[in-house]
Amino acid sequence: MSTAVERPKEPTTRGKALAKATVNPVNLGIAAGAATLAIGLGSLPIGILGGLAYLAMVAFDALGNKKKPARRVSIPTTLPDPKTIKDPDTRSAVEKILASKGALERAIEETPADVVAHMSTTLSTLQQLEAHAARLVARNEDILAHLKDVDIGALVAEVKQLQQRAQDASHPDSRQTLEEARLARMEELRSLKELRATKESIDAQLLRLVAVFGALPTKLVYMRALDAQAVDRLSGDMNEELEAVSTELKTSEKVIKNLEVE
Repeated sequence: MSTAVERPKEPTTRGKALAKATVNPVNLGIAAGAATLAIGLGSLPIGILGGLAYLAMVAFDALGNKKKPARRVSIPTTLPDPKTIKDPDTRSAVEKILASKGALERAIEETPADVVAHMSTTLSTLQQLEAHAARLVARNEDILAHLKDVDIGALVAEVKQLQQRAQDASHPDSRQTLEEARLARMEELRSLKELRATKESIDAQLLRLVAVFGALPTKLVYMRALDAQAVDRLSGDMNEELEAVSTELKTSEKVIKNLEVE
């Protein structure tokens, strides 16, 4: 009767960490140094302390020095539920885009297959445009969340106060410190101004997307009345227009990313 050979159990994750910690060069160095010093001085307590220090370092490496998992950043590719959007202008734009998408889907269902076939590239580009819009919405909400907690009037008043105190300061060091504080607040105001300008730019881009999505159902219905050659020409013009919009949005996203304020 054959006997199954039992495989040795693989060490657990904690066991692997413990084994690795026991041969850590730093930990071994501490143990060796303490042993050498204990032998040289003939001191048992020093040897014991060295052993305890080694064990403590091993325990710290194995159990306490765990790396936190990297934070995953989710990049939105579809528009969120308008009810979750706090900024009224952004929410309105998303509602209109989603309504246009619904109208386009209904128009596609009522359109002959040979005409819809000319829309394949257009529909693919629309997915890209929606992904752009989703990222713009997320950025707008991020900016709004920051701006609502900032009192710009109070910052301006603080800048003026720091300027006056710097002028009145009698000691050069105090005057320099106050001036540096004023400049830091001025830089914060500049960044806030850029954030407001960025939000205005995003609002404008979202309104353009509202117009682009809103025009498509009508264009599709118009295509039904055209002959094959005209349909092909019109679909080509639509593709070029949407590709141009997509390219501009990609460029705008890069600019917005460079303007991000931590």
